[in-house]
Amino acid sequence: MFLKKVILSALFLLLITANSYSQLSENWSVSTIDSTSNNTIVFEKNILQNSNSLFPLLTKLYRIKHFSQEKAVIVHLGDSHIQADMMTSEIRNSFQTYFGNAGRGLIFPYQVAKSNAPYDIISNSKNNWKSSRISRLDTIITCGIAAFGLQSLNANPEINLELRTINGITETFDKVSLIFGGNSTDLQLETNNNEFSTACFETAKEYFSTDLKLQTSKLKITFPTSETVKFYGASVEKNNIGGVIYHSIGANGAKYSDYNKTLLFWKQLPYLKADCYIISLGTNEAQDQNLTAAGFLEPVKIMINKLKLASPNAAIIITTPPVSYFKKLRPNPSLEIITNAIIQYCNENNLVYWDLFNASNGSEGAKSWKSYQFLNTDLVHFTKKGYVFQAHLFVSAFIKTWNEFLSKN
Repeated sequence: MFLKKVILSALFLLLITANSYSQLSENWSVSTIDSTSNNTIVFEKNILQNSNSLFPLLTKLYRIKHFSQEKAVIVHLGDSHIQADMMTSEIRNSFQTYFGNAGRGLIFPYQVAKSNAPYDIISNSKNNWKSSRISRLDTIITCGIAAFGLQSLNANPEINLELRTINGITETFDKVSLIFGGNSTDLQLETNNNEFSTACFETAKEYFSTDLKLQTSKLKITFPTSETVKFYGASVEKNNIGGVIYHSIGANGAKYSDYNKTLLFWKQLPYLKADCYIISLGTNEAQDQNLTAAGFLEPVKIMINKLKLASPNAAIIITTPPVSYFKKLRPNPSLEIITNAIIQYCNENNLVYWDLFNASNGSEGAKSWKSYQFLNTDLVHFTKKGYVFQAHLFVSAFIKTWNEFLSKN
């Protein structure tokens, strides 16, 4: 009897300890920010404003954190800052480290399109392709979900996609969703595990999703046809694993108006089943020194309405553009017009926003960002250090909202 009581007491103590550790480990630690850069940041402004509408997303993330098999899907839209993926890769890693890695998400063969690619994506093809991106005036090649478009010039076109090994870690996937077009009714998939499969359709398709038998990091896509094939992207995921999928979609030179005019993008966007959109645009609009708040907001309102139609239940976070210079001469004054317009619009419509511009101390902060070599030589884009710094700021702002959510619920 005494031994039984001892065992029961030990089990009870173990349960209490485990439960206490679980509660303590709920809080998400804020990313360490280089203290030498403190004067570049107004920390009290580095928050997500109007965050009450994030409750459904936070609730889903809470379930995932407690080992549900759901996937929280975040879609980050933007311009060249996002195409490079230097900032979004850091955000993706932070979210997936804390909530679970459900897959790399949307990838595109940027090298085949002769454009700069995120560091972790490798692509090539033995065939010739024409390409375009949404910020170009030339609309002969239709652009789609990845803000790019490819069109084959040869029979039996193929595309090779691979996720690069980084720091000894290779990202893998066992679910593939392809977004494509044309009149082809056949496609073949081959992985680096020598897994080979063929799909045949009665009529031409524009979306195909399949589970693979084994985890892989490489994918060869072949369209056995003499017909013209169009390719828009592939989402690679981990099947039966809960966590976050963080799609980053960006195109050099892109503006709100470029996304709005791209009809196929909006037709394909629901395929991603987003729980949250993050919009990071405005840098290219700011190159117009005659820009007005009303003129800037017109396409913003159109995009928000389109997002709500595409994903009625998804949260939306708008970010103000980062600091930059105009023609290397002075901090760009149009950024303040854009920022104030976004803030007013979001407050009037209860939209979540992250004010990166004012958190970076606005126009004055641009000088500090330049002195700390966060800005690249063109004084519009950023060094890797600058993009990583921005990522840490966003994650820190999200963490504050997450921990507040935990304390109240």
